[in-house]
Amino acid sequence: MISACDEESEPPAEAQKHSRVYEFDEKYILRGITNLLKEKGYADPKVNAEKGRVETDFITAGNTRTKVEASVRKIGRRENEVTLVITTERDIKKVGWKPVRILGKEQYDRFFEEVEMQIYRELAKPEVKELR
Repeated sequence: MISACDEESEPPAEAQKHSRVYEFDEKYILRGITNLLKEKGYADPKVNAEKGRVETDFITAGNTRTKVEASVRKIGRRENEVTLVITTERDIKKVGWKPVRILGKEQYDRFFEEVEMQIYRELAKPEVKELR
């Protein structure tokens, strides 16, 4: 069998959702995710605090582009669930951008660990109170 035909017959890879529960206030989680994404090269993550969402535009590296969507949902008095979706697409000649799956559970777990460390950094920063 020709491998090129085999590749096109595969169903498109859809982005996977992974979740983790944190016992932090939503504002610190959103700040932590936003600052981590900035550190990773996502220039201007869009934060919607009312909906508890952080989204990025695609960043392109070679023939691959990636975007991140994270949502925070309150599930208990002190618990918030963070759901992360990392969408990766590859530019395939004559086809255009096609979803591919390159991240596994281990990479998502590492990302969540980095988010947690960033949340602790946010908690350590002094709160700036607005003067009225």
